[in-house]
Amino acid sequence: MAKPTLFQENLDVNGNVSFPKASSFQVSKCCSNPNFARALSFNSNSRKLHLVLDLDHTLLHTTQLCNLTPEEDYLKIGTHPHRDVFVLETVITKLRPFVWRFLDEASKMFELYIYTKGNRYYAGLMAALLDPRKEYFPSSSRVISCEDHGIVGRYKSLDAVVGCNYSNVLILDDTEAAWTKESRDNLILVEKYCFFRHKMGLPKCKSYAELKTDECGYLAALLEVLNVINRIFCDELAINPSGVDVRDVLQLFGNNSSRGLSNIYTGSALTSVFI
Repeated sequence: MAKPTLFQENLDVNGNVSFPKASSFQVSKCCSNPNFARALSFNSNSRKLHLVLDLDHTLLHTTQLCNLTPEEDYLKIGTHPHRDVFVLETVITKLRPFVWRFLDEASKMFELYIYTKGNRYYAGLMAALLDPRKEYFPSSSRVISCEDHGIVGRYKSLDAVVGCNYSNVLILDDTEAAWTKESRDNLILVEKYCFFRHKMGLPKCKSYAELKTDECGYLAALLEVLNVINRIFCDELAINPSGVDVRDVLQLFGNNSSRGLSNIYTGSALTSVFI
């Protein structure tokens, strides 16, 4: 699957990442839209849509330190150029490029949740990396682990997400099969992020870590898609204040199995919104 590159993170002469200006994202267009303001007044009990975010291979990639290949061992030292690589006890985590900016901009449109099949301790560690000031996930109810839905290995379900219902929530996850059938209509399938070699499934290919490079542009393009979906939802809510189901908006972009970013981004529905 080809990765959209609407916005690219560029390295400056010192090897630091420079992000595009906030105005590039047009998030403010939604907030300044008069229909958005009307929608808020009509829907005061639920001011924003909810966005449920998977952790592993969606926002970040974690592996055991012992799984690093010889060409990835340089990441243990701490003198590498990656500012978003963290060694935590026996594991190493790499955040997906652009993730902090993604969370900041998405939080203006959505109430954010983390939902992982990992345990509560791991979920808390990752939440602290992604949101050290607790701006996006301010309470423990916003961070959901396998222990919160009862049985390790059980399907994820939106029933475990406090404060939302199936009509006002979106899911970003790289694995459709992780969710109950009822929850999949709310899913946008995300391309799997693999920074380390372990479990890549492509033994003859070098990892981003081995190549000393990284993915570019994916979360920025995904942010634009979320912006469009939110705008459509707000416009519909202004017309029909008694209730709008976000699943009806998602149906504009195909069923859940085809609703990956590249399919949405090239789809006629998204194109028609921008024209």
